[in-house]
Amino acid sequence: MGEKSWLWRAVFGNWQDRLTKLFAGVLLLQYVSWIVEEDYVWLPETARLVTATLLFVFVVELFYGINRWIRLPIQLAGVIVATGLTSGYSPVSGSMRTLPKAGQLLVDNAGQLHPFIWFSLGAWLVYLLTMWCVKEKKRIYFVMLFSVLAMGIRDSFSLIILWDELALVICSGLCLLVIRHIVQLKSKSPTGWSHIADYPATFAVTIVLLLVLTMGFGALAPETGSVLTDPYTLYKNWQGEAVPVSGKGKVSSSTPLSAPGNATSGYSRNDESLGGGFDFDYTVVMTVESTNRSYWRGESRSLYNGSGWESSEEERQPGMTGIAAGNTLASDPLMQNVKSKTIEVRQTVTIEKDEQFPVLFGAFAVSKVESINGGTGGFERLQWSPTQASLKWPEATRTSRIPYPNTYTLVSEVPYIDEAGLRTAQLEQSDRRAVEQYLQLPPSLPPRVRQLAQEITQGAANPYDKAKKIEQYLQMNYKYNNKPPDTGKSKDFVDRFLFEVKEGYCDYYSTAMAVLGRSVGLPTRWVKGYAPGDTVLQDLALDGALPQGVIDPNGAAVYTVRNSNAHSWVEVYFAGWGWIPFEPTSGFAMPVLQPAEEPAAVPETEPVIETPVAPVEENSDWGKPASVAVTAGSVVIAAAVVLLAWLYRRPILRLLERIGWIEKLGLGRKREPATLNQQVIVAFGKLLRRSKRKGYGAYEHETARETMRRWSRKDAWLAKDLEALLAIFEKAKYSNNPITPEEWSKASAITNKLRKEL
Repeated sequence: MGEKSWLWRAVFGNWQDRLTKLFAGVLLLQYVSWIVEEDYVWLPETARLVTATLLFVFVVELFYGINRWIRLPIQLAGVIVATGLTSGYSPVSGSMRTLPKAGQLLVDNAGQLHPFIWFSLGAWLVYLLTMWCVKEKKRIYFVMLFSVLAMGIRDSFSLIILWDELALVICSGLCLLVIRHIVQLKSKSPTGWSHIADYPATFAVTIVLLLVLTMGFGALAPETGSVLTDPYTLYKNWQGEAVPVSGKGKVSSSTPLSAPGNATSGYSRNDESLGGGFDFDYTVVMTVESTNRSYWRGESRSLYNGSGWESSEEERQPGMTGIAAGNTLASDPLMQNVKSKTIEVRQTVTIEKDEQFPVLFGAFAVSKVESINGGTGGFERLQWSPTQASLKWPEATRTSRIPYPNTYTLVSEVPYIDEAGLRTAQLEQSDRRAVEQYLQLPPSLPPRVRQLAQEITQGAANPYDKAKKIEQYLQMNYKYNNKPPDTGKSKDFVDRFLFEVKEGYCDYYSTAMAVLGRSVGLPTRWVKGYAPGDTVLQDLALDGALPQGVIDPNGAAVYTVRNSNAHSWVEVYFAGWGWIPFEPTSGFAMPVLQPAEEPAAVPETEPVIETPVAPVEENSDWGKPASVAVTAGSVVIAAAVVLLAWLYRRPILRLLERIGWIEKLGLGRKREPATLNQQVIVAFGKLLRRSKRKGYGAYEHETARETMRRWSRKDAWLAKDLEALLAIFEKAKYSNNPITPEEWSKASAITNKLRKEL
């Protein structure tokens, strides 16, 4: 056989090296996929640029016959071109007669590539380094071990899923090891290799078949529970605590928690029979960019059948209206001419999950639909139900393969809770016919439910106080449990929860409040949707990690809403004031929005005479970036200043407060002195946060009482102090009676003692 041609060698020669570079690139792409899964790390353009860079470098590396010192400049040129296309580079022309002008021209052109150029250059250099690393078995083992550990730890302790990336990393590593083995065989045993080279199909088919079968059986095998577990989960299970597996919709425990029939959390489709348990699923459903924190309402139900909720006859009758972009939606007759003040809340909802819902979600109550998928089309597919205050995505639309909106913008008029005004609301006999469907109760409802409602609301002088008493009673006397025991004998869902099971999740609490409220004459309806979700700054403010007044915990933010945030609550109708939401579920709090303060009148002043500013010469260098390095340095310095200000925020704010600059700088608002009740609540919250650093702390699903009992079981010698502190805290938070100075002193002494002893 004659000598191979130059073209053949350039394209097909040294195939081991080409496959090595291919699998090295596949391995790096798993890191790109990982970073894309992370929130707020890379822009989509950055991910596309890095992927394109890796692909271009690999294509150039395929031409093995080209000298390396020629390939490298080609790759660099390709990286720069790709970066220019990504960053929208526009050539800048100018004079190059002098060195300063030539340098400025270079800065003007190169500066447009910032900051994308650093990512593309970094990807290129990392690819070159990786190709060098995977040419020895020891380094391949190191790369595989590092990748598996890094991705495995991140997958285990975050809400992202990296199973596919881990599988491809392992597959790439195995292929690289096989290639290294072939290379060593070729160098150490030329005779044996020449025999294999004569019959390559036999050797190649065996290896490929082995890898395909190994990875294929692993991919197609049914899911099973883990035989071994990590030390963290093992320790938590030993303590009797379940560890959520983030994003997987499962719970890891030493004992099987999921009874047959358990579902995962999410927006329910059928509510006619409530109950059973569920596992928390932390998959992201949507993000909501909103001017205020809120519950994201889906739809309501008014007919209680003894087991769950159905649409009433009035709700099933055609009463929906069409929608036009930007037009004000028709209002519920019960919400016309109400006295409640409202706050305009604007939300842009982006659906992150490939799923169609029967409704569009928004804060109560939606008044306008501004856009769907960024435009003003597609509104003809929506239906508005004024009586349910719901934006319906009809079944006919969902089954005709019309895609559910990826994003939509709504405007809502959220009622402000005016407790003084609501206490004046009285339901007249003439109003009862209009709300008759919201007072419905099944004939089979056990009498003891009505009797309990009378006992709870005894002494309440008005409908609003009755609703508050029922809300507080349920919050304080029933335990939250996403897997309540199915031990009750009563056929009625509410009766079984109140008197037999005595624990459950939101559907139990909300249904119980709706039925108890109707039992004492309160028009109620059951509502389902999503709790607000998570956002970094608001959660820090709610937890007390940020000083009061620096950020409004119910203010504007982007909220990440997961399946675990699926929720149900209650709305109560007050004559003349409309529907008002209530939150009876233990451990949850309804966002409370306050009306914007009226701006103070600005005193008239003498007109300001502006001094003209000399225009900047057109050819002057003023205002142009000196260099990319200066820009990058400025960003680093600014970031360092912000970081230091954050780390030392409390001393800085205390200093500004002492010298009277807080109000001048607009960093805070005048507040009334905190009451003793508020001081007890704040001190209790600080104790929970500080105790978390020492191995204690409260779980998201726990009430304060459940947390204190768990601490007492862990350290019995703390039980007396914890019980005393809990009693004062519950009085401060839930009772209408004020905390006495003696109780405050006692609570302060207990918290100081516990901080030292925990």
